[in-house]
Amino acid sequence: MIAYEVRRVHSCEFCGTDDQALGTDSSLDRAKSIAERDAGLALEWAWFIADGEWPLSADPGDGVYRYYIYARDTTA
Repeated sequence: MIAYEVRRVHSCEFCGTDDQALGTDSSLDRAKSIAERDAGLALEWAWFIADGEWPLSADPGDGVYRYYIYARDTTA
């Protein structure tokens, strides 16, 4: 079974890196909704590495946070 893990990451020269888990869901659409609720707006998702490879990423454009969704195999 696949679980979709949603993370919010902030990284800058002043604060360093802050990586927060926002939640996990068995539905990719609900995982996207977790990030969009946190961002307060609809996000445009793109494959981070290449087409069809995880994670998905979105940048709301304010330069503060980037959102990632990872597919995790929970049967291992």
